[in-house]
Amino acid sequence: MTVGTVRALALAIALMLCIASVAAALERKAAAGSDLDRAQAAFQAGRYAEALALARRGADAAPTSVRALTLRAGMAEFMGEFEEARMVYDRASALAPDDAELIYRTASFAVRVGEYDRALAQLDRLLALHPAHVRWLFQWAPTYLQPGLLRDHPSLEQIVQIKLDILTEKGDLVQARQLARSYAIVKSGENYCGEAQAKSREGAEREETFKAFRLASLGQPDAADCIWWYGQWLSDEGYVRLGRLMVLEGTRTTPSAGNKESGARYLRVRLGGNREVPKRAEQLFLIARQRYLRDGDLDGAARLFDETIRLSPTFARPYNYRATIAAHLGDREAALAWLQRGLQADPDSWRTHRNLGKLLSDLERYPEAEMHLRRTVQLFGDDAGGRLALARVLYAQGKYDDFAREARAAVAFLASWKAPVPEVRDFLAKFDRWGPGAALPPAPDPRVIIGWNYD
Repeated sequence: MTVGTVRALALAIALMLCIASVAAALERKAAAGSDLDRAQAAFQAGRYAEALALARRGADAAPTSVRALTLRAGMAEFMGEFEEARMVYDRASALAPDDAELIYRTASFAVRVGEYDRALAQLDRLLALHPAHVRWLFQWAPTYLQPGLLRDHPSLEQIVQIKLDILTEKGDLVQARQLARSYAIVKSGENYCGEAQAKSREGAEREETFKAFRLASLGQPDAADCIWWYGQWLSDEGYVRLGRLMVLEGTRTTPSAGNKESGARYLRVRLGGNREVPKRAEQLFLIARQRYLRDGDLDGAARLFDETIRLSPTFARPYNYRATIAAHLGDREAALAWLQRGLQADPDSWRTHRNLGKLLSDLERYPEAEMHLRRTVQLFGDDAGGRLALARVLYAQGKYDDFAREARAAVAFLASWKAPVPEVRDFLAKFDRWGPGAALPPAPDPRVIIGWNYD
């Protein structure tokens, strides 16, 4: 074989390898694109675990694609895989350090996990991307010019809104309100509280209602009832940190001594008193609850609840959900153990006493159930469902006078809320006419009071 022939063959092989390499790269790019498209479709269809798996595969196939990395990071964040999300956001940021949308998302993620200084640094980077005259106007222009500026530059409004969240979550409501006024997010003379209450009565979308109450807390610092109500709603949704701040603010602002006492009790029995819950733990708890209730992902939810407990061992709510998962799997002894751990973490947790009492009742361990259900109604006297559960336990032990007293108190309370319980009324009528029977009384659990539901 001549030198020329060898050179020609080598050139042909190199060309073939080059063509194969380009074809393989194109194939990988197409595969990555299709995985990402399928990930987005799965996410929109509510198949979140599948979406994350596809996003991971797509990002692995296209490691220099900012779109692929950002999609994977966002889905990992949504699923509570925070370490993965951080790592992938950092990789994407290294590839596109001046991508405004990516900077905003990393700032939002930093707020989500409680890294406020990191979030503020990202916001400074986002602001630096704007022309000098826009930055000057944003920092120094009078308030009446700000709405137009924020409208023309949406990323500036993102900066303001994130800063408002940071200030509020830090408990600096004075500065948050000042910032909101300076950018005309709120204006004097507006009845934000009335608008929020109207949205609530009309059954507006949850996010829309939340935004309305947020504006009320920023724009009407004297609207104690509205701020207090907002705090209770946040508590129901699992936002215990902001819920605590709003309840504290509403309690501080109200002139009513009775409301101040009620606020102090609510903080103690519903929000863990002075037990601080780290932001990261709260967010993991929220996502874990969604993975359990929305997705039916017991293993993923249990793992996130366990991480929440590790980060915040005195936070009672994740123990309640671990008990619920154990009961779901048929292991009632494990459920009891989780609830008992929850009471060790927070002995005044009304909901944990309630759940433990009801589980013990289901197990026909009536004396123990009575103890916890009596504590339940002692902690929260308006808990009609807990009182009906207590009445059932009393009846099971032959304590008929106590049963009738508790059941009638619950029925009277529910009537004032226009929440009739006809099955209980019927049972009481038969009891009054014929005395005790073999069947246990019904114990429905109507949800009528904002702030005391869930868990």
